[in-house]
Amino acid sequence: MDQRQRRILGQPLSIPTSQPENKRTSMISLFSKVSWKLRFQKWEPLKNAFFILAERAQDPNAKKRRMAMRGLGTMACEAPDKVRKYKKIVLDLLVCGLYDPVSLEVIHESMKTLTIVLGKIQGTGLGSFFIEITLQTRTLLDDENDSLRYSAFVLFGQLAAFAGRKWKKFFTSQVKQTQDLLLIHLQDRNPQVAKACKTTFRACSPYLKLRKEYSFQNEEDQRNPKLCRQLPPLEQQLSLG
Repeated sequence: MDQRQRRILGQPLSIPTSQPENKRTSMISLFSKVSWKLRFQKWEPLKNAFFILAERAQDPNAKKRRMAMRGLGTMACEAPDKVRKYKKIVLDLLVCGLYDPVSLEVIHESMKTLTIVLGKIQGTGLGSFFIEITLQTRTLLDDENDSLRYSAFVLFGQLAAFAGRKWKKFFTSQVKQTQDLLLIHLQDRNPQVAKACKTTFRACSPYLKLRKEYSFQNEEDQRNPKLCRQLPPLEQQLSLG
């Protein structure tokens, strides 16, 4: 990844509280315009606004793609019925955003919007998107950028709630491959990431069979002394948290 991009994202997780007024004014974006139309211009069909965003999400310009992803998140909050109607299109755009080849900002915005959208649709009808989202989110759990790690843990924890019967076996295998990272990032250098990891650990614990027993059933787990030492006290810590 471009080091300049990593520096841009490598900022504290908290949202900046202020920016120079002239900078905010000069950065009037597609997102702002679409949001304004959604709120106040009743004569602007939501369908048109949606397809404008869908087009911009595939724009060659990375900034336009990022703002389109954010705009989809705004639409999910303000017009969830419209997003549910075009669910497959929205998910396809956001999954493509997760795999953006040049922009970490697009990837980050896609993760945040996916978290909103999955909450609105309650994980229903994800189909094969569930696999794609899970696999890519896993790769970002150990990213060097704090913001990406934080959003990845939030999204991965949400996926744990929506695996259901159809994807239970698949998601169980993913959680088992991720358990070392979960343990490591419970002590993440960024307190907000550590907190998100703790929440995700709770959500994933049924897939690790931690609620009913602490012993490991397969031979590979039994050969991992680190997990055998750490999981019981961690479960006690989580139950008190």
